[in-house]
Amino acid sequence: MKKLKKTALILFTVLILILNLILNFIYSTASASASPAAVSVKIAFVKKTAAAKHINSIGTVRSNGRLIIFAPFTGRIIESFPHPGPAPAGAVIARIVNPGLYAKIIFAGASVKYAKTKYKREKLLFSYGVAAQKDVERARLSLANALSELHALESVEREGVLISHFEGTVHYLTANGAIVTTGSAVAVLNGKGAPWIKTYVTTSQRFGLYTDMPAVIKKGKIKERGRIISIAGNAAHNGLVPVYINLPEKSLLLPGEWVNISFTELKTAVFSLPEKAIIMLRGKTFVFAAIRGKAQAVKVEVTGQKNGIAYVKGDIGAGEPVIVYPVTRIIPGIPVTPQEISR
Repeated sequence: MKKLKKTALILFTVLILILNLILNFIYSTASASASPAAVSVKIAFVKKTAAAKHINSIGTVRSNGRLIIFAPFTGRIIESFPHPGPAPAGAVIARIVNPGLYAKIIFAGASVKYAKTKYKREKLLFSYGVAAQKDVERARLSLANALSELHALESVEREGVLISHFEGTVHYLTANGAIVTTGSAVAVLNGKGAPWIKTYVTTSQRFGLYTDMPAVIKKGKIKERGRIISIAGNAAHNGLVPVYINLPEKSLLLPGEWVNISFTELKTAVFSLPEKAIIMLRGKTFVFAAIRGKAQAVKVEVTGQKNGIAYVKGDIGAGEPVIVYPVTRIIPGIPVTPQEISR
């Protein structure tokens, strides 16, 4: 009898051990399947280098001594002076009215009023539990779109008001009531002032410029130096950004002449890496660094790009591995396994 009890105890103990082994195996398998698999990535090593900034453009010389005023869009001229004469700084020289613009503004204003009423109604119904949250969001989006359209039309209307930026004498090139097209000359404002240059750059070039940056201006054998005095905050001119440059007071350049402009900056220490490693997250520029087997987002500032190489500044060092493929599948903190190194 004692031998039977002892044998049963041994069998029970062995059974418990077997169950524990099975449970441990199931738990380890489930844990392994729950953890994210490492992503195979290609990496490149960051290099320390020196890059010089060169941006070239062309522009026209202008002067407060003679400024030609152009029509910003097609329309009819109204409210011009009855005859040529002196105009103080800030005076309205003429107003260009686009056909149907006033009616569009009235319609856009009515749309905003209706969208506001609908938005208030949906919020009230939502507070009573009658309307859904998506109805409130849809009404809010409609209001935002209506306001955006109204502001855009009002901006066009403001561009049609032509003013004198300095004191001078106005000479009209187009009669009052005439129809003008986009870019046609409306009037000439004669005054007195220092010469300056207006040029246009692309949006990518605009981020490489800054106020007071030196510029070299060339026209034939004439070579002069100036500095950026202003950079526009939008690309309203066919996707290009206006840039204004001052000139020496005794400049040999004449208003209306076309000149070649070179914006230069001395070489600065930066880091170079493949351009395809650059990504945008939440409106900022990052790269993914492979650190201790995981992807870590590092904020950088792109100072230049050339032949597939990006020059950056930021919290990154020479020799650090950055992911170049596949950056679209990477999220911060995901395990990565470098499979191929691109140098």
